[in-house]
Amino acid sequence: MSDKFTNNVRARLYKQGYQGFTKDDYTQAALAVECDDLDNPTKEQLSQAVDYLREKATSRLSVVDEPIEETLTVEAEEKQQETEFETGALTVQEPENQIVLSDLEKQAIVADIAQGAGIELKAADVKQITVSIASTFASRKELNEAIFDALVHFAERFKNQEVSKIRRKADEIRQTLAEMDDVAGSELTQIKQAMEATALDYKSQFADLALSFAGIID
Repeated sequence: MSDKFTNNVRARLYKQGYQGFTKDDYTQAALAVECDDLDNPTKEQLSQAVDYLREKATSRLSVVDEPIEETLTVEAEEKQQETEFETGALTVQEPENQIVLSDLEKQAIVADIAQGAGIELKAADVKQITVSIASTFASRKELNEAIFDALVHFAERFKNQEVSKIRRKADEIRQTLAEMDDVAGSELTQIKQAMEATALDYKSQFADLALSFAGIID
């Protein structure tokens, strides 16, 4: 399993258009920047490692190992290609730019892009996003589109989940208010009935008193 140093350096190099580094290259870079803990590299060590490998890649490109039997110069090859193109004999072949990424590499790229956009994602969110992203792409453009689509899909799913939570809370509040209304209505009904019963009792008592006074007067 790759370490954090290798994953972060590889992701940064990939964003800058550099690929094809071996495990030994990353090990040499770690030694060059004196990164002893590969799972806890500093930002400065990561930046220095990226610069180191970029310079190494540039130096590789500057060294051209031509076979001894090669007799055509660069100018002659270009002239030959122009002639073949004019006669229709030249067959244009697309270079192989297939990109293959591991799960950790995809997670590192997604986390890096989200961080650059100011989006804070949990480790679980990053893993969930990369589930829908393929591991093989025909070009970098295809990879970028896949990551963008995955981020948009995650954002829409997050929005729908939050809206559902709000609706459930609103339903709970409405139900609670309705229950309070029912209780309040029941209490008011009981109070009204008690007041009516008390009024009837007082009315009966006054009637008895009136009869008693009428008997005394008679």
